[in-house]
Amino acid sequence: MLNGTGAGSPDKEGGNLRAEEQGRATAAAVDDLSFLALASALSSSLVRARGTQVDEQVRNALQRIAEFFDADRGILCAVAHADRRVLVRDCVHRGVANLPASGPDAAEIFPWLFDEVVVCGRVVSIPSIDRLPPAAALDRAGLSGWQLRSALFVPVSHADAVEFVLGLGCCRDDPGWTDETIARLRLLGETLAGALRHQALEHKQADSLRFERVIADACARFAGAWSDQIDLEIERALKDMLDFTGADQAGFFATVETPGHLRLTHLNHAEGIVPAEKHVLPYDRLCPWVYDRVVIQRRLYFFNRWDDIPLEAEIDRRFLEMKGTRSGLYIPYVVGDEVRHVMALVSNTAEMRWTPVLVERIQVLGGVFVSALARKSVFDALRRSEEGLREAQRIAGLGSWEWDVQTDAVWTSPQTELILGSRAGSFKAFMDRVPEDDRAALAQAVDACLSGTPARQRIHHRIVGAGGEKRFVENHFERVAGDPASGPRVFGTLQDITLRRRDELELESLRAQRWHADRVAQIAVMTSSLAHELSQPLTAILSNAQAGLRMLRAGALPTEEGEAILEDIVADDKRAAQVIESLRAMLRRRPTERQRVEIAQLVRDVMGLMHSELVMNDVRFELDLLAEGCIEVDRAQIQQVLINLIMNGIEAMHELPPGGRLLSLTVMRDEARGVKFSVTDVGHGLEVLDPGKVFQPFWTTKTTGIGMGLAICRSIVEAQGGRIWGENNAGPGATFSFTLPALAR
Repeated sequence: MLNGTGAGSPDKEGGNLRAEEQGRATAAAVDDLSFLALASALSSSLVRARGTQVDEQVRNALQRIAEFFDADRGILCAVAHADRRVLVRDCVHRGVANLPASGPDAAEIFPWLFDEVVVCGRVVSIPSIDRLPPAAALDRAGLSGWQLRSALFVPVSHADAVEFVLGLGCCRDDPGWTDETIARLRLLGETLAGALRHQALEHKQADSLRFERVIADACARFAGAWSDQIDLEIERALKDMLDFTGADQAGFFATVETPGHLRLTHLNHAEGIVPAEKHVLPYDRLCPWVYDRVVIQRRLYFFNRWDDIPLEAEIDRRFLEMKGTRSGLYIPYVVGDEVRHVMALVSNTAEMRWTPVLVERIQVLGGVFVSALARKSVFDALRRSEEGLREAQRIAGLGSWEWDVQTDAVWTSPQTELILGSRAGSFKAFMDRVPEDDRAALAQAVDACLSGTPARQRIHHRIVGAGGEKRFVENHFERVAGDPASGPRVFGTLQDITLRRRDELELESLRAQRWHADRVAQIAVMTSSLAHELSQPLTAILSNAQAGLRMLRAGALPTEEGEAILEDIVADDKRAAQVIESLRAMLRRRPTERQRVEIAQLVRDVMGLMHSELVMNDVRFELDLLAEGCIEVDRAQIQQVLINLIMNGIEAMHELPPGGRLLSLTVMRDEARGVKFSVTDVGHGLEVLDPGKVFQPFWTTKTTGIGMGLAICRSIVEAQGGRIWGENNAGPGATFSFTLPALAR
């Protein structure tokens, strides 16, 4: 008994230990079975879930995970690496206040956890927030704000990047999470991530099919639309794009001739959004950085939020903020090696995420717009061409026609039918409209056209209208070789020239009347010229003859004085003869007789002729002869020009007292024009605004003048290769000058 009793005590203790171990093993097995059941149930429910059911099943699974691990909060976050953001996707709670449903950015609340879990991919177990390092002060405050004392965060990776974060939180310290807890949580996180990846793939496929329907619908509408419906269809497609992307406004711009400007041509907007106005605006000044990148550099540009806009685009940012544009996408479209269109999608109510796939889809749809607009421009150009041709034919009275020689069918334009009076369906019907007198000539021209001698013909003939009236037409036609099966064709134009023929007849009558008037005018000019030019030498002859006669009657005519008087009469008679001959040559349009004349001798001869006039009118005369050499001119004509200018100067000073009359003649070299002659007086000057008016025929201020003197002077000087003009002096009087080409000295 003693032995038995003594032997039995250790066995009892060992049995208790084995029982405890067995109990723990049993509990562990039960726990394992419970976890396996949980994992299996969650996996099964998530596999069966489709579409919108996935979100509900993920939330239910997160609730069961929190209950299984006895946590007060279960958290599932999605990581957006491009924006460095961690968004709370789902959060369940047990006995604590729920988090806001808006899904806060956990990366801003927990910066230390973001680096540890998301950036480094580590599991972070926090038994108590009091044990967090000093660098996690913001994280400690964030967990406290979430009413948590402890937490566990497990990263779930895909393609070497953390995709999701599965977390548990408790309102107590030291919840007793172990490595096994972490392993189990990681497994459950992979299960949730797999379901969410599958959901994202389904969404992606659905979006792809949805966008393909948008593209297909747009293409179908464009294919069946007339050119005047293209703009409406583009704006309908823009509405579909807004529905697909969730943006607020979609617009299509076109470049204009003014550099730096764009015109908003097509626009659609979401409900409740104030639309932009379809104006031409200088975007190179409003958004210079974006304009340069998109239009000049031909690169697409987008920004998800204002912070994405670079610092050098400050002007652009201010403009976009003023317009309320929070996110924007701008896609250029190049036509003919330059940007012709720009697609713009903007959001005013929320920030957007312009993913590469989304941008590519929008770019494809914009390309469809560009193709549709190109087709519209071709249609519009063709319509304008047809309308312009039709209008031009109507205005010019010009029609067109085409003849199929093999079938004898004739096509006529509306203007041709108007000329003919009705439609001619065959060439025989066309020929029936031609009077018999003209039909043979037209038939001969048509035969020559068909034989190719030459292939292009032009003929005038008449057309008998439907009412029997006859019209004159000009018919141009040309043979064009067709294919061997169809044979040759003839294209032609028919123009109604009835009014033109009538005008030509009237013009011939008017031309005959004008010829008669011109002959009368020439006779009048010649008579006036002779009267004017001969008046001076005849007056000089009369004055000399009267002076000699008075001296003879008085018995005081010395022989020398008599000879001088007779010599002056002979010289004036010769000068009159030279005037008549020069004017005759001018009227016959024959070149005047030019000879080499010394400048000084020419001036002396003129002064000799004008000496008596100057003395009789008490005019002081000054001669400034600064030019030497010779000129080649008609001596008599140039003398006549100088005499006319001197006589005009004397008459301009007639009202001045005798002592105040001064006339000067200056002859000098003009490097640009040769020799310059200037006659200056101190009279009343030129009383006209345009000095050139005094050279017009029959223009005069003299009560006894006929206005031919200066006109003749101009024709003489210009015929000698020179130029003549008049101008008022700085003081009293006027100066008339003319230049003549000089010979080499």
